[in-house]
Amino acid sequence: MEYNFIDDYEHINSEVEYILENVLSEDTLQSSSPESKQLVDLFNTLLLNKCSCKECNNYLCTHGCSYEPDLESKELMISRDNFSDLLYECTSLCSCKTKTCCNRLVQYGPRKDLKIIFSKKYQSYGIITTRDIPRGAFICEYAGELLTREEAMKRVYENKKQGRMNYVLCLKESLNGPHLDVTNNGGFTIIVDPAKRGNIGRYLNHSCNPNCQIFSVRVDSPIPKIGIFAKRFIKSGEELCFHYNEGRKCSPQSSFEDRILCLCKSEVCESFLPNADI
Repeated sequence: MEYNFIDDYEHINSEVEYILENVLSEDTLQSSSPESKQLVDLFNTLLLNKCSCKECNNYLCTHGCSYEPDLESKELMISRDNFSDLLYECTSLCSCKTKTCCNRLVQYGPRKDLKIIFSKKYQSYGIITTRDIPRGAFICEYAGELLTREEAMKRVYENKKQGRMNYVLCLKESLNGPHLDVTNNGGFTIIVDPAKRGNIGRYLNHSCNPNCQIFSVRVDSPIPKIGIFAKRFIKSGEELCFHYNEGRKCSPQSSFEDRILCLCKSEVCESFLPNADI
């Protein structure tokens, strides 16, 4: 199975820089703090893990059986056995053939047939699909500037002070798979902000009953990509949404007046957007 994905999406706002994958923020590069230095070192580190496969055999790979084919759509999707695991893809160091490898997906960029729209429900920009998406299929990465915890807290504060939309997301890996979290207590945590520099993933809105979910995907870096996948079969024309806290309950860390109303209107709506301190 061969993939030749090209990310040719653009932002609605020309002031936002379109990037294909995560980048380090200027503040992180200029900072001398231990946290910034650690983030820079991780960003510049290459994972040496590799598979020893000569050819993909029944979609099994010694590097990790992350994906399997959907018989109807003929595209790769997350293996049902891995729907709660961290994902690892093959790299240029692997011995398998790039053009026929069945363990490379997120690294090729977002799927086609995504469309940025103005969502009447959310009164903001959103994304719909113009083609059916099977359960487990890759949609896009949530890419932006990689931040330290200190820098993220500053940005969240400034967003609140200026009344701007907040795009800062934390992904915290756990033994039961990744989830979006706003804590930094143990585990690997990645903080991404696509407000100024980001990709099409920044337009997905929140839903308490989402049709998409987050997975932690490593390619050739110890810093994982935040991959967005279809949680269920998604029909053409549906707006794509994921849960900003991946369904985990979190105690509000701010006053009732500071909380933002949720507009998803689902039967399991939690009334407010997930909100807690970073």
